[in-house]
Amino acid sequence: MNISRKLLILISCFLFVVSVPGQNKKNYMQGQLIVQLNPHVEKSNKAIQYKLESDFRKIGLKTIRQLSERMNIWLYGFEPGIMKDKTVLSDIRQHEYIRLAQFNHHMVLRETIPADEDFDEQWPLKNTGQNGGVPDADIDATDAWDINTGGLTYFGDTVIIAVIDGGADIEHGDLAFWKNIHEIPQNNIDDDNNGYIDDYHGWNAYNHSGSIWADDHGTHVSGIAAAIGNNDRGVCGVNWHAKVLPISASSTQEATAVEGYAYALEQRATYNETGGAMGAFIVATNSSFGVDAGQPEDYPIWCAMFDSLGWQGVISTGATANKDWNIDETGDVPTACPSDYLISVTNTNSADEKNYSGYGLTTIDLGAPGTQVYSTRNNNSYGYKTGTSMAAPHVAGAVAYLFSAADSAFITDYMNNLPEYALKIKQYILDGVDEIPTLVNKSVTGGRLNIFNSVNILQNPPLMQLNPEDTLYVAIKPEDFDSSYLFISNTGGSLLNYALDIQNQPEWLSVNKYTGSVEGDDTDTVTVYFSTTGLQTGEYSHMIDIVHNYYNYDSLAVNLIVSNTAIIEKPDFSDLTYLIAKPNPFTNNTRIEFSLNKARVIKISIFDMSGRVVAQMPTRKYPEGKSAFELIAVNHSGRKLEAGIYFMRFSMEDSFKILKLMIR
Repeated sequence: MNISRKLLILISCFLFVVSVPGQNKKNYMQGQLIVQLNPHVEKSNKAIQYKLESDFRKIGLKTIRQLSERMNIWLYGFEPGIMKDKTVLSDIRQHEYIRLAQFNHHMVLRETIPADEDFDEQWPLKNTGQNGGVPDADIDATDAWDINTGGLTYFGDTVIIAVIDGGADIEHGDLAFWKNIHEIPQNNIDDDNNGYIDDYHGWNAYNHSGSIWADDHGTHVSGIAAAIGNNDRGVCGVNWHAKVLPISASSTQEATAVEGYAYALEQRATYNETGGAMGAFIVATNSSFGVDAGQPEDYPIWCAMFDSLGWQGVISTGATANKDWNIDETGDVPTACPSDYLISVTNTNSADEKNYSGYGLTTIDLGAPGTQVYSTRNNNSYGYKTGTSMAAPHVAGAVAYLFSAADSAFITDYMNNLPEYALKIKQYILDGVDEIPTLVNKSVTGGRLNIFNSVNILQNPPLMQLNPEDTLYVAIKPEDFDSSYLFISNTGGSLLNYALDIQNQPEWLSVNKYTGSVEGDDTDTVTVYFSTTGLQTGEYSHMIDIVHNYYNYDSLAVNLIVSNTAIIEKPDFSDLTYLIAKPNPFTNNTRIEFSLNKARVIKISIFDMSGRVVAQMPTRKYPEGKSAFELIAVNHSGRKLEAGIYFMRFSMEDSFKILKLMIR
């Protein structure tokens, strides 16, 4: 899952230029030119060098070195000040032996360095080797900030991180806290009718009030995720402009934690239900507390909170145990909870090593900096803390950062399909890690958080394309076997990881591999095998799901015809040119849209993963062009279909297409 990034890092060993706006400073090396020689000159390079140096001896032109043999590009030096630089360049360009010429310009490393006073102490964001660390053992925050510094989504929603902790110093001048503007503080009335009295600043689940305790641990965690950036003060967070919703709930009693999560859930659900008029646009929650060796099966309600938040569009982060334990074996709550919407985080140090903290190939997703982390503390102060508690909020801040960096199309799709696109954000976080040896085979990703990698994947994601697009059709004789091919292409930019899922796989269908990776603009081939041993003549169908980018998927219908002749005309799938459900997943109903090249009689059936037909629509003739209808998620008897995956089959006289539906 590692997406590596090497953007001329060696330049930093030789050159670091800070551009100051308004200064009249030349942006090129004095006395140097980069020159491409004219390829049509039938002279040796040595003869050309002599001629050029002779013709421009007045300015002391000298050959320094060749930069490209194939393109015949050279670096020249001259004595500055004898002539104006622009005159030198103009004269050189007019020489018969010169094809192109330019100054040797300075390069500026494209990273945004904030003006916060103590930024040099924040090695997790930019590690230059300070305090004995390893350069670049960081999350590449300064590179990512050159793209976006966080705060708002494309459409202006204020990105909010719910920090579920002991509380926070809400008077700290380097932190921006969310306020419930629909609530009047301290009037002992639930002004916004959300079930919480006086929750103007957030919620205190210890005493069930809106009074937030000034907890030093929670203040430190909040600053890691979202301290105000570039304000000439203290430190900056991963997300410079996100707001923190403080929830006092990191109790020794589980009921308190559940109440805290419930408050975050209520605020985000209200935001969704009111179109943003009320509630809070929470995109991430962070918990830097838990139960050592806790078994998720004993905490089903707490673990279920992450799923409930996920369905509202929220990704949660959790800090694992500060013990060198294999969480796969010992368990932990919350980081062993099985929710897809939870990112479990362990601790790395400035040498890019896992630092005395939990690990697990299936339970711990990634590492993040958590050792000697400098951040906000109570009473407008700052200081260091160490532990997985410090690692997790780096990831929570990164989640919020990606929501700020996403374009209009992504945010639109996210708002129409909250759980699916929340999982995309999670996967961009996981796919963007830098692999480090101490986490390989000890975590899901084998790496440490890198938000620059993740934002590049977000803005240039992998795109899967199948050939055949939706149906693989084979006709063979009884007691025979055959094979066909599925081509999986990545038409996007980042690495595409895919997995084939064949539920209730029949004996007549098999493949040569179930997982693979495809670079951008590349194609992978899967061989699909068919065996008709023991099969009677007739038609057999099944589905292959190709899961990619975490929870995105495409489906391939496999249609096998067993015939004594095995010479059967392949169905024509071209008439049905467009088929989609909006939204998908859905809860009660969705809109089915499709388009036909010509009028066709269509039979529409819905069947579950076992192949059992659970609903059927009347067969009718649809006209040429676009058609649409509303699908209500009920079975033959009018009872609502259970949450899960279903398939809608459009059957025509000589062809069919299948659309996958997800009911939640």
